[in-house]
Amino acid sequence: MIFAEVYAGISKVTINPIKHGLKVQLGGYGERQGKPALGTHDETWAKILTLKNEGKYLFLITLDICHVPWSLVEHTVKKTHLPFINNDNIVIMASHTHAGLEGMSLDERNIVNNPNIGIFDAQVLEYISSQLSKGIQESARNLFPVTFSSGRIETKGFNKNRRDENLPTDPYLSVLRFDKDNKPWVVFVNFTAHETIMTPNEMLLSAGYPGIIQRTVEIFYPGVTCMFSNGAEGDVAPAGYQGSSSWESMENYGLSLARIVIDIIKDLKPEPIKIFKHNVLWKDLPGKQVAPDFFKIAGDEYNVSEEIVNAMINQLFPSKASFHLIQINDCGIVTFPGEPITEIGMNVKQKLINHGIKTPIVTSLTNDLIGYILTEKEYNKSGYEVTASFYGPELCKIILSTIDELIQNSSSK
Repeated sequence: MIFAEVYAGISKVTINPIKHGLKVQLGGYGERQGKPALGTHDETWAKILTLKNEGKYLFLITLDICHVPWSLVEHTVKKTHLPFINNDNIVIMASHTHAGLEGMSLDERNIVNNPNIGIFDAQVLEYISSQLSKGIQESARNLFPVTFSSGRIETKGFNKNRRDENLPTDPYLSVLRFDKDNKPWVVFVNFTAHETIMTPNEMLLSAGYPGIIQRTVEIFYPGVTCMFSNGAEGDVAPAGYQGSSSWESMENYGLSLARIVIDIIKDLKPEPIKIFKHNVLWKDLPGKQVAPDFFKIAGDEYNVSEEIVNAMINQLFPSKASFHLIQINDCGIVTFPGEPITEIGMNVKQKLINHGIKTPIVTSLTNDLIGYILTEKEYNKSGYEVTASFYGPELCKIILSTIDELIQNSSSK
């Protein structure tokens, strides 16, 4: 059998509005009340990987920001002015750094003017989407044949379940390696942990520990571009970090994970890409509703009345969302437009393993934000994550059914 070669292009663009005199609202904590960043601690980037096979394109983009609103996807696609890019073949993934750009500041739906959740800034949206479109054009301009390998390792002590330490977390760190001319060229890292080493008191722009991982790999392998996506981190906190400050703790944590990534990269053996599939499904979501304990748990953080919060969730959150399944050889990537908890992520990974996938990956916070995604049991327990879950207890069942459909569609091709 003759397999059509897969071609790839990569680019890297800065996404730091401060450099252009724009104010940056830092995401992740309502306590900051929309106050602008005081400066830059470390650079934030977008990495754009273009993949082409048999005339079809797929664009995978990782961003050092808190989350990705749909407005950013739409504006980026329109600005790119390429006939082969559309809303279905682009996947933008946020690292979920809590010292990076606030996603709500990029969301045109955000007309509530509440600094606790972030205030829409048209200039910042224009800047970020323009940078992404330039990066896409660059990455699509120069495509080369690539080989591929993937692997994962079970880590210990790097994360914990913040809802209940007796509940499981996903300990796996996964690495994808694309080679050009028999040398590592693009590395894609997936790990599961909130970037909450950075507290609300940190007011400098930073890519957080994902940025440390990426930068360290790129230093160790000159010429390599390293990308990062977060896993099913809805109930997962980082663990085991140490340092005299949040900045030092963040750096030590990122360096420890980077060492693991580098060890995995060394052991991977790239091969020709014989399987390359991409499927996307748009799903209607359940009716939006405010969690029962919203005001008791999160009322102070978001500083909203009951009337306003009902109007807010109807305005800010979508009625439908996209879910993607990407298969490259024996690696499978499932995307979530929100923050699923560990149990859901591990469930999806097992579904992939059952269909012959050896490196199963769940990447969250892609192509929009629908909030936290919990099982019905965990939703009914209440807690902080539930107050940012806006579609009721049935959301998980609908999404898992969608993932089943994606897997079946992919298996039939």
